Amino acid sequence: MDKLVLGLLMLAKLTIYEIHVIVGKNFQSMCSDSLGSIQAAMKKLLAAGMVVYSEYVEKGLNKKRYSITDKGRQEFMEWLAVPADMTNFKNVELGKFLFMGLAPSEKRLDLIDGMIQKLETELSYLQGVWDSAQSGSYDAEYLDGVKNVTMNSDRGTSADEIERFQLYTLRYGIDSIQFDIKWFKALKKTVESGEDTIFPKKQTKRKKS
Repeated sequence: MDKLVLGLLMLAKLTIYEIHVIVGKNFQSMCSDSLGSIQAAMKKLLAAGMVVYSEYVEKGLNKKRYSITDKGRQEFMEWLAVPADMTNFKNVELGKFLFMGLAPSEKRLDLIDGMIQKLETELSYLQGVWDSAQSGSYDAEYLDGVKNVTMNSDRGTSADEIERFQLYTLRYGIDSIQFDIKWFKALKKTVESGEDTIFPKKQTKRKKS
């Protein structure tokens, strides 16, 4: 969560509530959008000198807007320089699928249907985000900071490249879910028919008791 917060602060000065809204709207498939986890990450970053804040009053309420420091930018860029480990996706819910053979046979199709419905709901949401995606407006001061770390010649190039990879990430999520839906629909047909024509059963040797 702390690296995600730093990434958002690379682009704009934000309040914790604004970060909460952005994460909840765009990054739920990556991490929790709970205020508690965001506040914990921010506390850690403040203690490390990677973010600072300025206080202001809005509608009679005291608020804090956070911004990234040079140390925070350096930490983020060092993290970004390490290739992502795309094998490191841990989903405890996959355990339900792993042990589905323990469920009563008449319940398995219902469970698979439920998985497909949840995937289709997420796909519909991501496609809505894709269809409504618009070019963002970035703080000029922040784009200067991004320009310095990316070595781009101008702010416009920096903004274009930021948005391009945001859309790549969204497209990856959409394509991945479409694959999962197709896979589980094929599994459903296999379970219904009782014939493993799509997913041939692996032959295993059982020990004699």
